[in-house]
Amino acid sequence: MSETGEKSQGQRPAFEEELEQRRKSRLLRIMAISGALVCTLSLVLLPILSSGYPAYYFVTAFQLLCCVLAILLYRRRRLALASRLYPVSVSLSIVGFIITRIYYEQVSGYGVYYLPMTVLAAGMLLSSKYTFRFATWTAGLIVVIAVVARAMLPFDANQYRTEVLGPLIAAGILCYLMALVAWLYGSSLEGALRQLSERSQQLELANQEIRAFSATLQDKVEERTGELREFVSMVAHDLRNPLTVIRGYTEVLKEGQAPASRERQMRALRAITANVDHMLYLTDDLLALSRLESGTVEFDMGAIPVEALIEQVSAGFQPRLAEKGLGLELEIATDLPLIWGDSLHLTRVLNNLVGNAYYYTPSGEVTIGAHRVNCSVEVSVSDTGIGIPQEEQGYLFTRFFRGEHPVVRSRKGAGLGLPIAHSIVEAHGGRMWVESETGKGTTIRFTLPVASDIPPVGIGPNASQAQ
Repeated sequence: MSETGEKSQGQRPAFEEELEQRRKSRLLRIMAISGALVCTLSLVLLPILSSGYPAYYFVTAFQLLCCVLAILLYRRRRLALASRLYPVSVSLSIVGFIITRIYYEQVSGYGVYYLPMTVLAAGMLLSSKYTFRFATWTAGLIVVIAVVARAMLPFDANQYRTEVLGPLIAAGILCYLMALVAWLYGSSLEGALRQLSERSQQLELANQEIRAFSATLQDKVEERTGELREFVSMVAHDLRNPLTVIRGYTEVLKEGQAPASRERQMRALRAITANVDHMLYLTDDLLALSRLESGTVEFDMGAIPVEALIEQVSAGFQPRLAEKGLGLELEIATDLPLIWGDSLHLTRVLNNLVGNAYYYTPSGEVTIGAHRVNCSVEVSVSDTGIGIPQEEQGYLFTRFFRGEHPVVRSRKGAGLGLPIAHSIVEAHGGRMWVESETGKGTTIRFTLPVASDIPPVGIGPNASQAQ
């Protein structure tokens, strides 16, 4: 049932139901109050206009009572009952006036044409189904008027047909025409409400999307803000320490050139050089990552042998690995194709991966491998070191991320090496991933495109020139 008691056709949206309820409530209030005022005015004027017909008082008083009752029901939120009471009471009042005139042997007149108006009023207050029912109810009242008029008026057959049946039949037809008009009005109104409801739902969905986007954007802003705070804190810490050391040793150098201070000055110079190198390394990493993410890095692309890169990097690390007691194994497949890339940047990637394996492997060995996979060459760096916990592996290529293992924390670093290596590989059209188990070692793999194939588009500003 709707708010006015009608059974709706299917499940209607709550928004549409609310609008329909407001419309019918406002219309019912206007009709009931107007009816009460008209009835009150009629009771005042009846002694002047219709003296000698006391039945008019009872009919008007009945209608006034029904209007007041409809208002009370409306105020008590009994809209369904009030919406039926008002048009029924109006139609009965009209019939009462007509029968009163017949009783006093007067022609029914054209007051019967007020009955179709009650059908229209019912159509505005009720559903289309009840509107046609009310038209049928009004047609039945018209039949009652015809029977009463035939029994009480002193008309012959021709006069009865002309002055009674003619207006009554026309009024009955008008009742159904008014019902049709009310139905068309209700249908168009329901269509408009449906469109309004659909637009409202679309707006609500758009608002939800905007709120979701706003929440996502806020999360990203908070995430970036957190990263920025962490970055500022990390950079300030990493730059402050070497600056403090440099400042301290410059004081040593101010002590003069006395032989006793010569050794202290040399130690100061070495410390200053080491700390300046650390600061330069940090700033170089920050600049490299910024350029990679902004796409302003200029790659010197060409066809290069991956074996040469691996042998160059392994030769550089061999003494350090041997000094730490770590073995170095090369597992390079034969007949590897040339890869398409920048040898300088790819050497940096390998140096970073082998360097991490060196630092985080207390004992065992480091293995560098390369073999072809479809249209790419896959390079891997494996170690038997401390490994990476599963929950940390998803953050491994994130800027400024460093693991919680004591060995990782004991070594200075900004957490930029792997993100830089990851960005370089992706800029070459490859991908990088990690395989690790805590306490058993780590393997980091990455792929590079084969030079014989068409180079991926957009791998560097100078890629087209290198071809």
